[in-house]
Amino acid sequence: MEKRRMLIESLRLRNFRCFSEYEVNFKDGINVIYGPNGAGKTSILEAIAYLSNPRSFRGGRDYHLIKFGTNFFEVSGKIVSGGKKHDITVIYKSDETKKEKIAYLDGNKVKRFRDIQEVFIAIPFSFKDYLMIDGYPSQRREFFDEIFSLLDLEYYEILRNYEKLLDERNALLAEENVDREKVLKLANEMQPLAEKIVEKREIMINELSKYLDPMFKVEYVSEFKGKNIADYIDEDIEKRVTTVGPHTHDDYVFYYNGYIAKYFASEGQKRLLYLSLIIAFKKLIEETKLYEPVFLFDDPGNVLDPHLLEKFISNLSGQVIIAGLSPLLGAHNINLAKE
Repeated sequence: MEKRRMLIESLRLRNFRCFSEYEVNFKDGINVIYGPNGAGKTSILEAIAYLSNPRSFRGGRDYHLIKFGTNFFEVSGKIVSGGKKHDITVIYKSDETKKEKIAYLDGNKVKRFRDIQEVFIAIPFSFKDYLMIDGYPSQRREFFDEIFSLLDLEYYEILRNYEKLLDERNALLAEENVDREKVLKLANEMQPLAEKIVEKREIMINELSKYLDPMFKVEYVSEFKGKNIADYIDEDIEKRVTTVGPHTHDDYVFYYNGYIAKYFASEGQKRLLYLSLIIAFKKLIEETKLYEPVFLFDDPGNVLDPHLLEKFISNLSGQVIIAGLSPLLGAHNINLAKE
């Protein structure tokens, strides 16, 4: 069956990050947004990704995306998906009374953000992410949660609902007089979601491993599996936070030739591992979902030498949008300094 190709033709921003008003056009194939540091290159990638999955891939809250001195932002894109044209708009408003996020697909308000992902998927990678190999478990969980949310729309919804309940429960635990019944009720609501998160992580990491270079391996290790959140209510009340769940100590372990990469791989080998991981994700998405998404890469030249960068790009197909300091031969180059 033929893969459904996706691409973004144009992007329009209002009050997003450093941009008051900005519009840019893209072409199929390789696009490079280049300019000095601080010009907003990464913010453009972030906006494209936001159209696909309305949350910041840089870890910030929605209100952090609003240009200083304003109370809303708007991101709009003209998309082609499977040969059909679509318009996507996401508006976020924040004032003293409420925060509101609304998305439109072809002029119609969407009931669920996942409906947009049926039409457009843009997958962001920052080459600084390879540092997660040596980093904290939370960094690795965040990286895989972002990608798995695009691979599996049900996972996205389950994770989103779990995080909402987690925030609510932690807020109750932080109160001076904790309502034990409410905290326990939320734990029981979170439990089936938490178990499903672990189950889906195991399935997806096993699928991903089939496409990894044989010298590399990724293993998901869950400390939560087999535990019940409600059983730890006394500890949670004492520490004023939810101490057990797939959000705490669950981790991903990277291996290079059978050895834990964090301790035994060189910096160059860790970068190759990360490249292999990206390519594996691309193959998994295209083979299992039967679509070719847009791939976004933030500053690959900061990590890869010219030879590795050329080799990496040669492995990519479809629309690719790169943010970097300089133009790339043969690409559609966009000079942000002149925009």
